[in-house]
Amino acid sequence: MGADRDVEIVRHALESIGRLDIDAALELVTDDLVLELPFRGDGGPRRMVGDDAKAFMRAMPKLFSELPFLDLQVHGRLPSGQIVVEYRSEGVTHAGRAYPNRYAAFFELRGDRISVWREYFDPTVVSAAFPPA
Repeated sequence: MGADRDVEIVRHALESIGRLDIDAALELVTDDLVLELPFRGDGGPRRMVGDDAKAFMRAMPKLFSELPFLDLQVHGRLPSGQIVVEYRSEGVTHAGRAYPNRYAAFFELRGDRISVWREYFDPTVVSAAFPPA
């Protein structure tokens, strides 16, 4: 029962971000959320905690007009307890640039909330969608 509930929480968080409903996503994370983006290449922090992680999430609607996550595949739970998920996006920036990216992510939950969200993605897609001014 717990594993199924955790997977549904992760699915709901991804669906909420994909709809750019950040408030709904933030309801599913802990106050001390650790958001890690190890492949981030734009010079921003690769690890954010608490309010910094939430501020990053709140910025998503300012960057994207669309960001649906598709082909969500939950690969299960590792012995460490992490839930492993693959998905892709077909986003569009407010400048009208395509943002087709692929992700592998690891989620840790504490209680009924996500406490760690570690997401791997192609940073070259980010650079193409958000070229320097």
